[in-house]
Amino acid sequence: KTWESLPSSCRPLKGRINIVLTRNTSEEFKNEIQSNADTYVYHDFNDCVQDLYINKSDINVYNFKINNVFVIGGESIYREALNSKHCNRILATEVYKKYECNAFFPEFTVANPLKLKEANSSDFVISNVSKFMNENNGDEDIYYRYITYVRYNPKFEQFESSPLWQNHEEQQYLDCLRNIITTGIETNDRTNVGTYSLFAQKFTYNLEDTFPALTTRRFFFRGIFEELMFYISGKTDNTILTDKNIHVWDGNTTRDFLDNRGLSHYPEGDLGETYGFNYRHYGANYIDCKQDYTGQGFDQLAYVIDLIKNNPNSRRMLINLWNPSTLHKAALPACMMQYQFYVNTRENKLNLQVYIRSSDFFLANNWNACTAALLVHMICNLDGIELTPGTLSVVTGDTHVYKSHMEQVNENLNRFPKPYPKLIVKTRAKNIEDYVYGDFKLVGYHPDPSIAAPMAV
Repeated sequence: KTWESLPSSCRPLKGRINIVLTRNTSEEFKNEIQSNADTYVYHDFNDCVQDLYINKSDINVYNFKINNVFVIGGESIYREALNSKHCNRILATEVYKKYECNAFFPEFTVANPLKLKEANSSDFVISNVSKFMNENNGDEDIYYRYITYVRYNPKFEQFESSPLWQNHEEQQYLDCLRNIITTGIETNDRTNVGTYSLFAQKFTYNLEDTFPALTTRRFFFRGIFEELMFYISGKTDNTILTDKNIHVWDGNTTRDFLDNRGLSHYPEGDLGETYGFNYRHYGANYIDCKQDYTGQGFDQLAYVIDLIKNNPNSRRMLINLWNPSTLHKAALPACMMQYQFYVNTRENKLNLQVYIRSSDFFLANNWNACTAALLVHMICNLDGIELTPGTLSVVTGDTHVYKSHMEQVNENLNRFPKPYPKLIVKTRAKNIEDYVYGDFKLVGYHPDPSIAAPMAV
């Protein structure tokens, strides 16, 4: 069937021996196929492989130097190839579109590259991941990439010395996570839960081709988008998020929490003078989340977007969410408190560095990194801005793991990173407030299951 699916102008494939495996035993059919140069018919996979390897058949192997034998076809022949001792490499094309299928590539095990001593000879290791590519199919772009897997062989020294491929960007997160719980300083904190803490960590992500969503546990992209849009709106009323089933701020806006912060005059659900307010109304007099602050204060977000458009060499493209004189008005002062943008005018890329003063590393660090990455994508796709996402740098001050998260941390550290996904922005927006969740699509995301953990309040 694969042979017949090839355009007639491509049959046989040039510069190689073509072997057609078929259940059709008709001599007429066989003769028709073998009338093509360097083309042969077999009915059994093992017989074919046996003849290729010991050179005893009517295949004229002496006219060729056989470097590789490739198998292309359907589910059954792939399964036979995987189960044989001869298959040492899988060249996969991942196409990121849903299709109705009645046959599937057989499942196979990908070994943890950091625990190869636990692997066996039926496992594979990722050896190469290409960049994302796309082709337009009428009214949509179809994205795909190539991933190469190599069968694990303990006799190959490269497997012992250095894994062939790693997601180094996610690995830097996991390495820091491990360092915190093994070398971090044991501290107490305002929650009285207790933490292990390190100071002054830095993480770098290339946003050009991938999006830094953890693959060792699933992240909540809709929650990140809705929270960011909540900030962009300048609002501080948590019911806006809870109405969308986003509950990341519930613990810090309860009646008890606000009362303990001395904010009993705020209605329940009020974030106070923090993220959204300082994005869009910095310096205005904050009363509570029910007020209309239109036109009040300084709009830092609009200011930065204007500089990116009209003065890309500016060194003043900062958003600062930290106002020491009004911290007492915040339910929780901003953790990710400063953004600095940089336009690479040589490559037309938008870079961003964020500073997180207090990073709940297991629960919130990657959430914050993805928030920053999403903001870069959104700005790059505004009308009047012809930039592409560049580099994201995340700097953390007090970088800690809560003692209540130790079980979850250890579970996470037993997993290994897969290739990062890509964020597709399907439409350009006139204003940053105009985006909706349906404007974004994440492709190539195959994470491990999420790991739930309680937030310390």
